[in-house]
Amino acid sequence: MLISIRQLLQSPIARKLTLSIVVFSSLITIVTTAYQLVSDYQNDVSRIDRVFSSIEAVNLDVLAASIWVIDEHLINTQLHGLSQLPDINYISIRDDSNQEWHFGEYKKKAVIEKQFPLIYTNNESIPVGTLIVQADLNVIYDRLYNKAILILLSNAIKTFFVAGFILFLVWFNVTKHLRQLSQYCDGISLDKTYTPLDFNRKPQRDEFSLVAEAVNTMQQQIRGSYQALRQSKVDLLHAVEDRDRLLLLERSYKDELARQVKEQTRELEQSLQMLKRTQQVLIEKEKMAALGGLVSGVAHEINTPIGICLTAASSQLSHVEDLIKLIHSDHATLEQINGILEQYQQSSQLIVSNITRASYLIQQFKSIAAEQSQEKNTQFNLLHQLRDITDSTIMIFSPQNVEISISIDETLEIYSNASLLTQVINNVISNAFLHAFKDVLQAKIHINVVVEPNSIYIEIQNNGAVIPSDIAEHIFEPFFTTARHKGGVGLGLAAAFNAATQLKGAIRYVATSPLGGPMFVISLPQ
Repeated sequence: MLISIRQLLQSPIARKLTLSIVVFSSLITIVTTAYQLVSDYQNDVSRIDRVFSSIEAVNLDVLAASIWVIDEHLINTQLHGLSQLPDINYISIRDDSNQEWHFGEYKKKAVIEKQFPLIYTNNESIPVGTLIVQADLNVIYDRLYNKAILILLSNAIKTFFVAGFILFLVWFNVTKHLRQLSQYCDGISLDKTYTPLDFNRKPQRDEFSLVAEAVNTMQQQIRGSYQALRQSKVDLLHAVEDRDRLLLLERSYKDELARQVKEQTRELEQSLQMLKRTQQVLIEKEKMAALGGLVSGVAHEINTPIGICLTAASSQLSHVEDLIKLIHSDHATLEQINGILEQYQQSSQLIVSNITRASYLIQQFKSIAAEQSQEKNTQFNLLHQLRDITDSTIMIFSPQNVEISISIDETLEIYSNASLLTQVINNVISNAFLHAFKDVLQAKIHINVVVEPNSIYIEIQNNGAVIPSDIAEHIFEPFFTTARHKGGVGLGLAAAFNAATQLKGAIRYVATSPLGGPMFVISLPQ
């Protein structure tokens, strides 16, 4: 298959890969060439040093003898011979009388120069002159430069052919198939006949065969889904036709229904009025059902003192009639009159005590009413308020010994209804004093205040008995109490719940706390 240069260079993947290979190969070539040139330079300098060492070991004594006898022919012959040594470009001899013999051209740059003293030895050492030898480094530089050019050129040619071959391999093995895949995907149409993807190459198991299988499988699935969708569309059209037939049938029925509706309008209006009355009755029943528990509690608590008052009043009426009869009789005695008056006084005391009891119950009932407090919200220090509540509660329940601790930021101030908040906290703490600490040796209550961005949480914990779950479900209901035989009326926590609601907050019961007993959590808006 003929491949043009343009086709090879049109592949971005092949171009990037080739460029990466060229850059990497160039870097390796530069590094290895630099290393080789440095090594060659060091070898050349070492060779020059060996030449200098050879001159020092072999020629100095002969030159010193020639200068001693001033044999110029021999001196010139020796200088000419030394100048023929590798890389030696200048050599000079200067005797002690400043007479000079030299050979070659003296240079000041790019040279290695060394001076050797000339000493004539004849029973004693006599200095006769100085030998100056120069080695030209330009020759070494030129040789290294030519070698570098040769290495770089050869590596460039090698890299060019390797990169070209890799470019061809990438195009032949990867890019060509990717281009074919792209053209195949561009030509996919669900309206055309299905033709599987084939990369036109010898069968082999590699990544492209997996891609071809995946594309063919995906296309088959899509075509299957498309056929199912077309069938659904046909079914939908049939359903629409059926709907149209039903609409026609419906229109025919509507005409008949319109006639019947006109005839039954009066009956429907009557039924509507009946439904409205029924709805009103249901609403009233809902209200009565919601108030049933509350009313039954009120009736149960108030019925007893009112009944006693009624009995005592009836007794007083009987005593008054007896007193009237006794006064009008001729046999009345002072003892009889005093006896009737004493019984009348006892009845009056019984009426007063029970009327007082009923009044107390009514006041407690009013404490859970929706409009209990009309006080406005104020800014106050929460710690001071909590201390006032706990101090008064401790005084009320004295001598009961309960340790109360508070964890709070002393500077925390809130804007709320102080009376309602006092009622909530006081009722919760009083409930703990009354019910929680039976059989507890060292009673404890801990109040922990947690401040969050939008809320304040007041956690009231104690180490008393946990409230049973069947009782905990009803603790916030009015007139629910487990101590009715002790005079409890069941309005404390109900009033606390109502007050917390008026504060736009909430109160909830938690069965366990860090102290081991139950905990009430009061949440207030910040």
